[in-house]
Amino acid sequence: MTGLFITLEGPEGAGKSTNRDYLAERLRADGIEVVLTREPGGTPLAERIRDVLLAPGDEPMNPDTELLLVFAARAQHLAEVIRPALARGAVVICDRFTNNLFFKACRCKQVG
Repeated sequence: MTGLFITLEGPEGAGKSTNRDYLAERLRADGIEVVLTREPGGTPLAERIRDVLLAPGDEPMNPDTELLLVFAARAQHLAEVIRPALARGAVVICDRFTNNLFFKACRCKQVG
C-alpha cells in the first residue's frame, strides 16, 4: 500500500500546527498510521542543519550555501522519514515542504 503525503504551508501563526494536530487526531481515530514532521528538520541531522539555518551567525550566509543546506536537510529527511513512512502506507503530514523551498529560493536570489 502506498501512503499519503500532506504538506501544510503558510507563514508563522497561520494555524499549520493546529490543523496538523487536528488532522492527525482524526486519522489516528480511524486506525491510520500518521507521521508528523517538519522542514527543514525531521531527523537529528536535518534538525542540526535547521539550527544552522535559523541561528544568527557572525558572518552572513551566502544564498547558495543556504539553499544547499536546505537541500541537504531535505535529502536526509526524505531518506530517513518520508519515503519509509510512505512505503509502510502511513500518512505523512509535513509542516512546510516544497512551497517553502520555492520561497527560500526566491528570497535567496540576488537581485540587481
